[in-house]
Amino acid sequence: MKSDWKFLQRFSPQSLLGLRWSLGVVFCLAGVLKILDPIGFHADLLAYELAMPDVVSRLIAVVFPCLELICGIGLILGFWRESVSLLAVMMSLVFVLMLTQAMARGLDLNCGCFGSARGHWLNLPSIALIRACLMLMAAFWLHRRTRPTPSI
Repeated sequence: MKSDWKFLQRFSPQSLLGLRWSLGVVFCLAGVLKILDPIGFHADLLAYELAMPDVVSRLIAVVFPCLELICGIGLILGFWRESVSLLAVMMSLVFVLMLTQAMARGLDLNCGCFGSARGHWLNLPSIALIRACLMLMAAFWLHRRTRPTPSI
């Protein structure tokens, strides 16, 4: 059965551009702040208490911020739209899942979203989860708008 996504067509190209740039700025900011403090980001990752080897968490602490920066730049400049919008969806989904499991387990942590800015209300897990859900919805909307529709 074919799903109906025509409601997405009602938004103007300017709203698509504004959303793409806004999401791109958020990804760029998050990536740059983590790149500037990989040790702090690694500490934030460890606070999630996930069962993974230290070498994997260190690799994530170095690679993930670079992916965020590439995704943000791609969103802002509009290149590789299909790939970058899918990457934004996948990374936003990871954010939502990580924050949800941490909150469900009652972990008291800094979300790590924007580097190691501890104690700031924007880094509270509940606020971060709301932001991550909004980012996921925006990224999904962008991805649906940039995906070519099949001709069949």
